[in-house]
Formats: sequence, structure tokens, C-alpha cells
Amino acid sequence: MITSISKNLAQQIVDTIHDVCGYNINFINTKGMIYASNDVRRLDTYHEIGRQVATTGETIEVTANDQFHGTNKGINIPIYYHKRIIAVVGISGEPADVRKYAHLAERVAILLLHEQEINASHRTIEEKKQYLMHSLIYSEFDNPEYLEECFEEFKIDTSKDYRIVDIEINSRYNLLNKSLLEQRVETLFSSVKDGLYVYIYPNEFIGLIQEDAFSQNDYMFQIFSQNNIDIVKTAIGKASKIYKCKDSFVTARNALATLKTKKTNYVVFDNLTLEILFASLSNDIIKEFKSKILWNIDEDEKDLLRSYYDNEMSLQATSQALFIHKNTVQQRLNKIMSKTSYNPRQFRDAVILYLALIN
Repeated sequence: MITSISKNLAQQIVDTIHDVCGYNINFINTKGMIYASNDVRRLDTYHEIGRQVATTGETIEVTANDQFHGTNKGINIPIYYHKRIIAVVGISGEPADVRKYAHLAERVAILLLHEQEINASHRTIEEKKQYLMHSLIYSEFDNPEYLEECFEEFKIDTSKDYRIVDIEINSRYNLLNKSLLEQRVETLFSSVKDGLYVYIYPNEFIGLIQEDAFSQNDYMFQIFSQNNIDIVKTAIGKASKIYKCKDSFVTARNALATLKTKKTNYVVFDNLTLEILFASLSNDIIKEFKSKILWNIDEDEKDLLRSYYDNEMSLQATSQALFIHKNTVQQRLNKIMSKTSYNPRQFRDAVILYLALIN
């Protein structure tokens, strides 16, 4: 059963009625806060009369501006659904002039809520999964009873931590073959206890997995990514409580962004450090930075630097890893310094070179 009007739906009603009558319209929650309005200055402000209406269940008409805190002249009526007040609609203006529009907004809201309930009762399993995932990754919990129903149907244990999995399809992949790829995704998530995923148009799969299951099956996601290396990029968000999955989704997106300049196509947010700083930068800025630092050294020299930093700047360990003499490593590092003006063995210069190499 629906127990509230979502912010998006309330704003749609506000915009529609405002286009008809031209008066300022506010939707007020049962705590007295304006959460939808055609006057953006009033959003998230307290409406004293709206709170009174929600408390008493009675329509209140205000005959003068500023007669009450945060309230203009107009009419404020409660919206009942299933015998429960779920919001208050207020319209500014002479009460006699705006009364009919307030009742119009009330009727439109009730009709739309009724339509939502009918649709919800006929949702397919796929639609339920879409609803569940959308609610979690955007933290929109407008219908808690229905959400609980989805939790039960898909065996979601709300006491456990979960991770969001973001699988992005390569833009060059022929989406006519999406069904084949989706079979692989289905196989992946069905192999993980209570794994769940949805397809997000045009090129994304979003999954939900329990933290314990991921800890035991991390290798399966790595294998999936490796087997589809030219087709997808896979990012795993941080572990979060089920009602905080938006945090996991955001970190998965940030992790995914770090893959745009990497050869690998799989990443777990927990394993990222400096890469997070570059995730929000555009490809053009990153390319400009790399070009500025590394423009005149070749791939062999870049590989030498990577090995040198992977081996904690040890000449001995680097020479062993590359099967060359330690003096050769030192000579090549000197050559890189002469070409770039950055000394790979000095901390500040090494940081600059390292940042250019990892992106």
C-alpha cells in the first residue's frame, strides 16, 4: 500500500496544475516541509499551516500573507489515501479563487496513486527487480510496503551488507547480441547466492550481491570480466547496508571511471587509492597531463618506470624483474630524467611520474 507521494510525482502534479492556473503550488509532507513547488526558493522550508493540516486533518484557509510562519495567503488541504494523510497541498492566492485548483491537485494525486497501485499489483518479476534496484541505487523509498515485499521475494536480508556491481557494455558492441551477453550475466549472478541484476538501457547491467557472497566469489567476477575483456568493464562498489546502497552505487561508478585509462576491465573500489582522485577528470585533461609528463619517452621506458615503482624503487629488484643488469636500470633511469626533467628516484618527481603512469 502506498503511504506517501514521491518527490518526483508531487513535482509533476505541481507543474501540471501550475500550467493550468498560474498560481504558486506547494506539496508539503506530514512533517510540514515543502518538498515540491514551482517556486524553488520554498523547497525544503517549513510550512507552519501545512504541519497543522497534516496533524489535524482539516483544511485551513489563510487570509493574509505572513499570518503564520512560512505561509502565504491561500488554501491548504490534506490529501487522504486509504484513510491516511500522505501529504498536504497548498496554493497561494485568494482562497475563493484557488480553492478549486487545490481540490483538482488532490484529485489528480489520488488518481495517479491509484494507478500506481494497480500497476504495482500487475508488475512482472523483471519490473519488480527494476523497481527494487532503482529504489536502492537512488535511495527512493516512496513505497516501503512494496519494497519490503520485493525484499522478501528476492530473499534480500536487510541485516546484511551488500555491494552494487556495475557492468558497462562497450559502446562498439553490437547490442543485437545483447541476449547472448545477458545469458553470461545471468549465469554469473545465478552462481552467486541470491545474486540479482537488471539491465539499464542502453548499455549497462546493475547487480546486487551480498558482501559475504562476494568475498567468497570475487574470482568469478574476475573470470567473467576476463572472458569478456573486449565487451564489458566491471566495477564493484563498496559494501553498504541495504538502505545505503546508493553509496555502493556511487563508488562503483567512480571505480568504473578509473578504468577508462587502464588496460584492465575489472576493478573493486576497495582496492583504489590515488585513482579515485582522477575518476572525475575528463579524458582530455588526463591525456593532457600524461602528454605533458611522458611525451618524449617510449613504451619500453614507461615499462621500466612501472617495474621500478612496482618494486618499491629498488634497483636490484627491478633488474631482477626485467632480467637486466642493475647498472642498466640506473642508466635508463638517468636517460628518462634527461628526457623529462623529472628524476624517477626523487620523491616529488617520482610522484608526478607515477601519477602519469597509472592513468
